[in-house]
Amino acid sequence: MNEGNFEEIARKSHEEKMTKRDEELTYYPQKMEEFGSKSIGRFVQYHPHPSRLMSLGVTFSHKGLESVVDAMANHTPWAVVSGLNPSGPLHFGHKQVFDELLWMQEQGAEIYIPITNDESYVVGKTRSLADSRRIAYEQVIPSIIAMGFQPEKTHIFVDSDYPDIYNVAMDVSKFLSINRLFGVFGFGKDEDGENAGTLFYRGGVQLAQILLPQYEEFGGPKPSVIPVGIDQHPYILLARDVARRKNFIPPAAMFTKFSHGLDGKGKMTSSRSESSVFLTDDPNVVQKKLRTAYTGGSVVASYQREHGGVPEICPIYTLRTYHFEEDNRVAERCSSGEILCGDCKREGIEQVLDYLADHQRKLPDARKRIDEYLLRTPIKSILEK
Repeated sequence: MNEGNFEEIARKSHEEKMTKRDEELTYYPQKMEEFGSKSIGRFVQYHPHPSRLMSLGVTFSHKGLESVVDAMANHTPWAVVSGLNPSGPLHFGHKQVFDELLWMQEQGAEIYIPITNDESYVVGKTRSLADSRRIAYEQVIPSIIAMGFQPEKTHIFVDSDYPDIYNVAMDVSKFLSINRLFGVFGFGKDEDGENAGTLFYRGGVQLAQILLPQYEEFGGPKPSVIPVGIDQHPYILLARDVARRKNFIPPAAMFTKFSHGLDGKGKMTSSRSESSVFLTDDPNVVQKKLRTAYTGGSVVASYQREHGGVPEICPIYTLRTYHFEEDNRVAERCSSGEILCGDCKREGIEQVLDYLADHQRKLPDARKRIDEYLLRTPIKSILEK
């Protein structure tokens, strides 16, 4: 194959990636318009120390954040809820959300982290409830603790070990209609993993987790915020609706962009191990994953130097920028052709391995401290009134 053929292949590949980039750039604004969420820009402008991810536009929009802003300004109680499905170890997509939680804790928030092992089992992500529980305690919770959360302001619970959450689920289910659930989630389509347990779980248990901080045992109604991907918007709508019916404060939401999977086939997810860098991965595995990862670059170095890469669709770019960089310099270097993918990957590998070495050193101590973080507060108010 001659040089001209390589140039043509490079041109077509670049055009395809530019098309994907255009789809990426329009996706989030379209979702904001569809769901009626607001830009986070005003918050970033006026907060003296916004989070790094907000400043970079990774956390990009919100719904109802005004109540939380007032609590921040007045130094009154507010809460954050961020659930996690324990079907495997945490990966960098999870870390992205937890980085925001750490910033919110620095701003004064109480952090509630439901570990939804019941969901893992109900929808078939784990073989048994025992497996999902083991993953929660052996892999997920130690990694959360190792990130540096304050035990006195962090409340972790594994659903199957905190049965009070199901009483709360029954309480909130009273305020839901079956037609509302069907309308939001589209049940009845014979989708894999959909069963009667899924109906109760999505309609009752997840809303119970979101609204838990507003129950009497935790100080009563207060502003709260849920950091989620934009695809979780239906849960926010339901939670805000039920909160109003219960005379709670409708929970706010902060929406974050997805981390691109290393395989170039969607977001980083535990269900495709090749798409993710897990926080427990061996260094050799990490290096192999990143060296072979999909990129926004060109198959011809000279073409990339002239035309640049396409960072907006590149998992190496998102991995580096979402987790390690203070600005968008990686994108500028890529799109200008200043740096090629091989060098960018080498820099990224060094950043990731440094973080993982530090994180994994902390895990043995974190496993000894799990009891400091577990929520065990009985919820009796709904049984006594």
